[in-house]
Amino acid sequence: MRPPICFICRKEFSLSDGGGTVRFADYEPLPKGQVGHPDGLEWFCEEHYNRAVELKEHSSREARALFSSE
Repeated sequence: MRPPICFICRKEFSLSDGGGTVRFADYEPLPKGQVGHPDGLEWFCEEHYNRAVELKEHSSREARALFSSE
């Protein structure tokens, strides 16, 4: 899994700072036994997390575009 770096602002953060991962509509779990970071699962810092949760019904690509348009 990728380290916690915000999908929007690219800020590196610690989970103790707040934030977390969001599963978007394009989430695809990794096959059993495979190591890596699944598509559609993205990290968000505390500043962007709540808005990301509101957008979870979109694909991760669509969510990023919506953040950019705000």
